[in-house]
Formats: sequence, structure tokens, C-alpha cells
Amino acid sequence: MFVLIALILLPLAAIGVQLAFDLGTALGMAGYSFYKIFFIVPPLIYCRAVGVSIFDDVLKLKNWRQHLPTAGLLGGLAILIFWGAYYFLGDKLLIDKETIVGKIRDQFGVTSKTIFFIAAITIFANSLLEEFFYRGFAFGLLVRKQRRLGYLLPATVFTIQHSLFIYHWVAFLPLVLALAALFVLALVLQKLYEQADSIAAPWLTHACGDIAMMGIAVTMLW
Repeated sequence: MFVLIALILLPLAAIGVQLAFDLGTALGMAGYSFYKIFFIVPPLIYCRAVGVSIFDDVLKLKNWRQHLPTAGLLGGLAILIFWGAYYFLGDKLLIDKETIVGKIRDQFGVTSKTIFFIAAITIFANSLLEEFFYRGFAFGLLVRKQRRLGYLLPATVFTIQHSLFIYHWVAFLPLVLALAALFVLALVLQKLYEQADSIAAPWLTHACGDIAMMGIAVTMLW
């Protein structure tokens, strides 16, 4: 179990290296995406070493139809919550949109010319990669060994991973709300993965959430 826990924490260490050496500025999108290697290579090596089937035990694609309506409803709810918070609470929560736009451009190299391409990758590919790592690999394997830790650790790492890039974008209150929302979202996705017994349902919900976030990014940049 120690090796599994170490692999779950590994992306955070990679992000720490990225931020320490400012790889995003030095190498652009490649530098920013460096940590994503640890979402797939170490898990694949680990699964092969311990005899875990990626398709049957992690992705569970044979059950892909299960709980899709629920996933769609949850995804629609996520869109409403994200857009509602942005339009109705944005100004009250002291969200500086100009600062955020500047951070998006400087830190991720995203502009009005590249946003639609990056949005497509984020919605379809990045959401699947994160679901593979956090729900299928981290939660799916750890929860079999220790249920409470299996629920808490992947959700915590998921929350920290996303907050490391944005904590200095916003004031304290919106940051706390964002962290709480990310943690709850992770728990919901984990439960959905467990109930559906497939990666497809949480992937759909995650993709809907990314549609909302990338839609907000588009409105800011345009």
C-alpha cells in the first residue's frame, strides 16, 4: 500500500518541481503539462507489476453504460453551479477578471487564438486522463485496501493539484469556496465511479464541469 500511496502523491511532487523551476514560463505548455506524465506512466508500470488489468480493473469499460443518466444530470448541475457562481457571485467574491486573464496567458500560454483548441483537449482528453488516475487508479485501487483512506487521499490530492496553480489568482474567500467545491466534486466522482463500476460515468460528469470552466475562460479571453 505504501507504493500505491507514493504514486498517488507523485504528481504533487512533480508540480512542486515545475513551480520551483518555473517550467511553465521556460517551456510553455510542455513545461506546464510535465506533471501529467505521472498520471499515466507510473500507474501503468505499477498495474503491470501487480497484475492489475487497466481495462478490466481500472477503466472497466464493459460497464460503460451504467449510471450515464445520473452522470449527465450531475454534469448539468455542475455547469449551473459554475456559471451561476461566475455570473452572480463573481463581483461579490472579489474575483479580479483582468488578473485572472493575465495569469491564464502568462502561466498557461492560453490566448484568444488558442483557447478553443486547448478547451477541446481539456474537455475530452485531460478529463479522461484525470479520471483514469484519480478515480480508476488512485481511488479504485486504494479503496480496496483501506476504504476511508481510499476516499480521502485521492480527493485531497485532486483538490491540492488544482489549487496549486490558482491559489494566488483570487482572494481568500473565493479560494476557500473553490477548494471546498473541488473536494466535494472529487468525492462525488469517486462515489459515481464506485456505483457505476466504470470510468465512463465520472468522465461524463467531469467533462461537463470542464465545459463550464472552459466556457468561462472563453468569455474572459473574448
